[in-house]
Amino acid sequence: MNRKSRGHLVRWVVVVLLLAGAGCGGSSAYLKPSQIPLPQEGRNQKVLWRLQSLAQAGRTAEVDYRGYQVGPEDLLEVRVFGQDNLNRQVRVNGQGTISLPLVGEVAVAGLTPREIENRLVQAYGSEYLRHPQISVRVKEHRHQRVAVTGAVDRPGQYEMIGPRTLLEMLALAGGLQDKPGAQAGDKVHIIRRRPVTKAESRRSYRTETIVIDLRRLLQAGNPELNIPIHHGDVIFVPFAGHAYVMGGVRRPGAVPVKDNLTLTQAVALAGGLDPVLATPQVEVLRLDENGTARTFRRNLNKVMAREETDIPLKDNDVVVVGESRLRKALFVFKELLPGAMSGAYRFAPN
Repeated sequence: MNRKSRGHLVRWVVVVLLLAGAGCGGSSAYLKPSQIPLPQEGRNQKVLWRLQSLAQAGRTAEVDYRGYQVGPEDLLEVRVFGQDNLNRQVRVNGQGTISLPLVGEVAVAGLTPREIENRLVQAYGSEYLRHPQISVRVKEHRHQRVAVTGAVDRPGQYEMIGPRTLLEMLALAGGLQDKPGAQAGDKVHIIRRRPVTKAESRRSYRTETIVIDLRRLLQAGNPELNIPIHHGDVIFVPFAGHAYVMGGVRRPGAVPVKDNLTLTQAVALAGGLDPVLATPQVEVLRLDENGTARTFRRNLNKVMAREETDIPLKDNDVVVVGESRLRKALFVFKELLPGAMSGAYRFAPN
């Protein structure tokens, strides 16, 4: 074997070893959604979503859970550096407090582990220790309940032990619906309770809604949108709205308004233009926020040539694709008398 051949062999061995090492990288390894092979043609779109959700869920270990709020029944591990006699494993009681040596009862419910650390540093440092270094870890999480509803396969209440991400909870609920006439929209709403201040209200809590764009989460693979889910959250996936396509298309009917659906995409979802009856003239009928009817007109040939702008559709829009009266009359005549005009005419361009 000459020197050049040996050099090629060495390089191939190095590459193989590097690939083998990458495959044994531990639990933090994950696939980006862009690295997942697309499903074979004809498979349900939900299969792709589930593959993407599994890839994202593989990042659970990397999600920052320092925002987790401690509550009753959580088991905390408190360690005081250099003071082994003060180390404790304590369970949060029903009143949301823990009991520790020297400082006694400490309220921790609703605080994150980092906030509890700061509170304990202040408690011990004020009288007992000089510059204490304290760590707090949640060793056992309490049973929590989260509701998942809307356009998912299995809506309902789900038990949640420990931190979970949005995609993990959606996967537990069977994933997004993708059935004809019942498809999930592009957004998911997380409705969350927040405590109120005395100045705000007499109520003990208020709600806030966090809106997540599923396209950015699943298609772009933005991990920041795969947020941790808290006890008591309600995850609501709205159903996609629908526009209606009629006139000179192959399959008139409703199409889901999602993924920034445009006029030309809606026509394509309706089977495209009917080669016999359709004309390129299209009208979009819409009721605005005030209930006023508006009409947008486009020529599909000019839209495809980028001489006219495409129109983003909204829920309940009606798309009417033009039909040639002459063509329709000849078509009906041919259907009534199929042998009378067979091969005797052809449609001229409109």
